[in-house]
Amino acid sequence: MALPETFDAFVPTNFADFFARVDIPTHIGLTELRELEDDVVNSFEISYKYAEKLCSQTILDHSLRCYYFSLAMLHNFPSNTPSVPQISRGELIKRVYLTCLLHDVGISSHEIATTHPAHDMTFEFHGGIMVYEHLRAEYIPSLRLNDSQIADITQSIMLHDVPFQTGMSSATGMLVHISAFIDIFGYDTAPPNTIERALHRDTKREIEKAFPRDGMTLFGVQVEEMMKAKPNCLLGHLPNFLEQFEKATTSTVH
Repeated sequence: MALPETFDAFVPTNFADFFARVDIPTHIGLTELRELEDDVVNSFEISYKYAEKLCSQTILDHSLRCYYFSLAMLHNFPSNTPSVPQISRGELIKRVYLTCLLHDVGISSHEIATTHPAHDMTFEFHGGIMVYEHLRAEYIPSLRLNDSQIADITQSIMLHDVPFQTGMSSATGMLVHISAFIDIFGYDTAPPNTIERALHRDTKREIEKAFPRDGMTLFGVQVEEMMKAKPNCLLGHLPNFLEQFEKATTSTVH
């Protein structure tokens, strides 16, 4: 299935408003999704190694599932809406890859994370600051990323689990927000007529086979410990988050 050359750079943040603009997706195989990458994974190998160093295999697999969920969602993502700025396909895929790959480094128990000056902040901000520093150090000197690109990636990480009901999100931010929601909670907790418009279940299952959900229960324990240590974290503002997460990780249908 051919993708548009450009996508809406900004979309409604509210789930119902966003999904009113998209069609029900068809099944897209992982092989087809990987054909879209255009060498982005190899181009940012330094960032993959950074994520691999800081994150457990469970978190890394979660991050990669989010990335491929996002690529699948591009097949019915808003495009060429009148008066809405556009972002090119290659540019969006690049930003989405780095955002998904690095969005949970703030949960890391690695010494690099736990001794970082921003460690006492909510993990979304803590991780965002670490990623901001990493991207600037690795890619600004070589001009492979610019200030605007890094700003979008960083802000998308900082706000990836904040369920705003009004306003607009960048395409990058909305894709990581929806993909993380699907991977953490599954289909059953979403408002009616929303998540089934994001991702075909067979596509989701194929991605999960390549990047297994093994260890998500332990991930939940890690998140619970983090929330106890940081009761003011952004994640703690989601209603019944831990109960819903536990239900999703123990469900046989996801």
